[in-house]
Amino acid sequence: NRGGGASITPGAARDVGQGTMGSCGSKPTGEEESVDHRWTEPNAPNREAFESGELLHEPPQFVHFDPVKNEARPLLIKEIKLPRATQTHEVCYEPSTRCVFVSQMSNSTLVRIPVDERGVLVDDQDAWRMGECDAATGAGISGLHNISPSKAHPGCLWMTLQYANELLLVDVRGEHPLRIRQVLKVPTLCTDPATGETQRVGGPHCMRECPISGELWVGLKGSLKDTPCRSRGRGGRSSCCDPDANETNMAELARRGHDTPLPDGWAVWRVAPSEYDPSAKGGQGKGGRLYPCLTSPPMLDFDSLGNVYVPQDGVDTVLYIDRESGESKQLTVPFPASGATPRVTGPAVATAPDGSVWMTLLGSYNSLVRIDPRRGHTRELYAFGGPPWCKTIRLIHLAFGSGGRGNFIYALASDLLEDEAVDAVVVLRMDESWTRCLGRRVIPLPTQDCSCHRIAVVDAGSNLGGDGRSIVITELASSKLLQVELRHLVDFQPLDESVSTDADGFVVHSYTTGESEAGHNC
Repeated sequence: NRGGGASITPGAARDVGQGTMGSCGSKPTGEEESVDHRWTEPNAPNREAFESGELLHEPPQFVHFDPVKNEARPLLIKEIKLPRATQTHEVCYEPSTRCVFVSQMSNSTLVRIPVDERGVLVDDQDAWRMGECDAATGAGISGLHNISPSKAHPGCLWMTLQYANELLLVDVRGEHPLRIRQVLKVPTLCTDPATGETQRVGGPHCMRECPISGELWVGLKGSLKDTPCRSRGRGGRSSCCDPDANETNMAELARRGHDTPLPDGWAVWRVAPSEYDPSAKGGQGKGGRLYPCLTSPPMLDFDSLGNVYVPQDGVDTVLYIDRESGESKQLTVPFPASGATPRVTGPAVATAPDGSVWMTLLGSYNSLVRIDPRRGHTRELYAFGGPPWCKTIRLIHLAFGSGGRGNFIYALASDLLEDEAVDAVVVLRMDESWTRCLGRRVIPLPTQDCSCHRIAVVDAGSNLGGDGRSIVITELASSKLLQVELRHLVDFQPLDESVSTDADGFVVHSYTTGESEAGHNC
């Protein structure tokens, strides 16, 4: 498969030819070129025309300036078409191969796109169907979903086949192309130690390798009967997870001999790869441990001690699991006083460079929850507000950036739950402590109504003046991948902060727009 891309570089793409206005300025690169003074000093002929009577009124003056500063910092946005699919899900940058990997769940397809020496996606991609295929259509039915890097195995990615109940460690380096290093099959029975009740589980949605212990933590989200996913379809549009495809594909895989009973519950599975025991029976976790959870675990992440935080997108609490003791508990979290519909946690959770844990609230207007593991898991609400043209901003995912340019949260807003929501990147400039937002910029995606889904940072190394970083975004419903270069993303709407305490005792950080220069209200 070959994919084409279109790039937009505002301020840099203008027609410049011999004898045109473009010939009068200095090049942003500093190269010398001839200057046509007819354009830089155009007023003398106009004065002469007025003095001779050719012009009946005194003409206005033209004062030339060269906007070289802005010309030298274009904002590059590139949108690439991917293989056609109804669900384009996860995205991951693998630095040793300098490639971006994308999963398409609806046809179980893996896509690979390299980046060039500037860090820009190239117009060349490869794709593979993974797992079992439909005999009639050839489409994959195993449900490739998660793609995440392995710290213990550099150059390898962890992938999940959600419908097939499998975890794969895949080597993506050139010397070992798509070599599968390990296959684990998730447990399909979970016995709740508190009640003795056993439920069918499965459907590995998100998985992460603990950077401290090397253990695998897997969200088994296979039962979709009561999750928000069931009500997300809109007039033929795809949703995040398709309950009908879930049932059909798991039944077909079971007919072909896979252990894929349709789940009726949810759990988080913890297992050390070296202790995995495929022969273990019952509901105790094939050499690992199962933690029953509420409806339902879309993502998870770790704090600096390896403790685990799991949003649950059907309820208003977060599951917390202590790595050392193995104990788990539900944490309540703050929500905005109004407009939080549905009142659910996540789906995204991620750890910032300072160790704080941040979580989206997909049913709320442009809001995040910050959890401080060092202060007894203190939870605080951040309501960032938005510009007047954004009627609804629903944050579905997030990533972080830090360094010489400052600290940033790149939050992804999606219309997955609501037709009137905008598909956009909300860039939040944070202070040194990661506790206060200094500025906000909302960048709408070129393709709206795309149910944009995941965001990841691509750090291609020092180039282009010292910053080859960008963000890449999957568009779930439009089969596209969008890239936004970060080095010239410098203009932000200043924000004023007010801090209060809500009725439940949670600290709330609310933001309104401060003074700004014209043109920067975005």
